[in-house]
Amino acid sequence: MTRAHLLLLPLLLAACTSTPTPQSDDVPTVARPTRPDQPSCALTPAWLSDLGGPRGLMGVNLRPAPLRPQATPSLFDELLDVREAINLNYWGVSSVDLQALHEQAETAARKAFGNLRAAPLTAQTDAFMNDYVDGVQDGHTYFLDAAGYRAFRDSLSAAPTPAPRLGVRWAPVPAEDGAVLLDAFPGWPAAQAGLTRGDTLLSVNGQPLNRQPGDSDQMHAARLTALLGQVSAAGEPVLVTYRRAQGGAETTASVSVTPRVLSSAPMPYAQAVAPGTLLLRLPTFATGGVADQVHALLGDAQRAGATRVILDLRGNGGGLLSEAIGVAGAFAGDRAGETIETLDGQDVTFAYRGGQVLAGVNCAPTSPVLTLNSPARWTGTVTVLVNAGSASASEIVAQLAAQTGAGLTGEPTYGVGNTVTVIGGLSGDRGLSVTIGRANDLSGRPLHASVTPTPVTADDLRALAHGHDLPLEAALK
Repeated sequence: MTRAHLLLLPLLLAACTSTPTPQSDDVPTVARPTRPDQPSCALTPAWLSDLGGPRGLMGVNLRPAPLRPQATPSLFDELLDVREAINLNYWGVSSVDLQALHEQAETAARKAFGNLRAAPLTAQTDAFMNDYVDGVQDGHTYFLDAAGYRAFRDSLSAAPTPAPRLGVRWAPVPAEDGAVLLDAFPGWPAAQAGLTRGDTLLSVNGQPLNRQPGDSDQMHAARLTALLGQVSAAGEPVLVTYRRAQGGAETTASVSVTPRVLSSAPMPYAQAVAPGTLLLRLPTFATGGVADQVHALLGDAQRAGATRVILDLRGNGGGLLSEAIGVAGAFAGDRAGETIETLDGQDVTFAYRGGQVLAGVNCAPTSPVLTLNSPARWTGTVTVLVNAGSASASEIVAQLAAQTGAGLTGEPTYGVGNTVTVIGGLSGDRGLSVTIGRANDLSGRPLHASVTPTPVTADDLRALAHGHDLPLEAALK
């Protein structure tokens, strides 16, 4: 073979080899299912299994990211993830044409970022995705950037190495120095040292909790969080100077508090606030045993002659639906319960029956998910305290109690009491919250997103720091 023939050989081989077709960056269409008219009865549908079954269902849940093993995820991958998550799971109240929304977003993304498979995930694509998901027009369906998704995931995952704590919940005093205590949980260090709700921390170990010039509320809160966390972390005694307002007078005192590791979430606690009146405080529904404790406290109070309970759900951001229905059962009996309606028709119902919370999917709820040790049925009057921090399970309990005659006092609640949402991972360690369920009461009526007392009484933290818990005072009147 001549040298000329050798030179021509690669050209001939190239001519015989087909040129690869560039991969399209068109995002595949994802068909949206139609909710069946007569869903089949199922014990545990896939969506519920993914969340740990009825016992683990919360108002806001965490689901693992889809398995997309790209070494470097692109905007194409993220658009596909969102399209799949919304089209296959969304069951909220939005009337937006979802398919049209997806197509408009794809067109806009290509115009802004070029080839979608080549577009890296950046702060600019995060801003684009945020606007895209906001187009669903459902406040519970939203995009999370990498930092936001990581923070949420960490908040629900295994707890970090426990650190000593004071055992309080606090907030900065509006427009003033100091941190006012919203809770000093019984049995925990601060309460054991004599601190209580409404006390205002002025300094710790001689360091004043003052606002700095030019501080925003957020900067001031961050500084207080860092300082209180720092003095607690060592586990050594902390000298706390505080102000207490009582009986029209304000006094300042100091006390030593020794932080310690607290292995559980704060549980419900109660105190008599007037003859025959019990204040029952529920900090969270996010742990087992809440309903059991509530029933035990109510039973004890009723046997002691109490005729009125003030159920304080302020700042309670929700948690386990089974615990919430168990608490509601003490006030609403067999009317306590809800059905979570989903796109696939595999709806789950929780119902309180004779000291148990039962669950069922498109069937009569027959599977126990919670059994109370000493069930109680409150027969006296009920007032429920709520504020802007009362969310999810708290809003459900407030609504179910109100249906059976409870009064409502305080502020409008957060506004997620009629849905179940899932926050799942997207390509590139981003996240997406999707409304997957609508909540109805046991009669089939939709629950409301939020609860609004009439009249509204502001939960004024500045007033609390100076001796006046205005919603509680209104309830007592």
